[in-house]
Amino acid sequence: MAPMKNSDTEEPEPFGFARRLADDVAQYCAGTLRGAYLHGSAALGGWVAQRSDVDVLLVADDEIGEERVRGVGELLTEADAGCPGAGLEVSLVTVDQAARPRPPHAFLLHGSHEPNGMRLAYGTEVSGDPDLIMHYVVCRSAGITLYGAPAGELIGPVARGVVLRYLAGELEWGLEHGTESYAVLNACRGLEYLDGGRVVSKVAGGEAALRRG
Repeated sequence: MAPMKNSDTEEPEPFGFARRLADDVAQYCAGTLRGAYLHGSAALGGWVAQRSDVDVLLVADDEIGEERVRGVGELLTEADAGCPGAGLEVSLVTVDQAARPRPPHAFLLHGSHEPNGMRLAYGTEVSGDPDLIMHYVVCRSAGITLYGAPAGELIGPVARGVVLRYLAGELEWGLEHGTESYAVLNACRGLEYLDGGRVVSKVAGGEAALRRG
């Protein structure tokens, strides 16, 4: 597949990169891509080039087909090499999976940056990805539409209790496996959602905690 091309009107990164990626995927999918959304720290205002991923959610027709899904995986692998920031993380889900978020949170394809290249996981090999819970929540509340319909038209709501359980699990994981700063900022982010349903980046959660004194 051809590498991503720069557009005539340049956007600051990572927005320009994400939009070019969405356009390339849409062109390859030939009408089966319904929406593409930039989420994560880039959408929430906490993106730092030295350590933040570029997080993208793709929503495709239920009938996209396995061959095209694997073609998207190849495209993501090529794009990751030129990704700004810490790397590219992309999930591809169907319209049905996005419209009715439910366990095990199945997907078609997940791509994540690794030191030796893009790691691809296909929904035919993995039962699901609980991280999609927050991907959906962030896309609905703050996601930047890169292509297609607004996120709220394609992505269904996630119950508050489900989000809180996910955030609690993230905190436990951070305490066991993450750095101290990761665990603390995750806790601050979770507190913002617990107190007022606010969906914020880890950095913004930490700043809010400082303001609380």
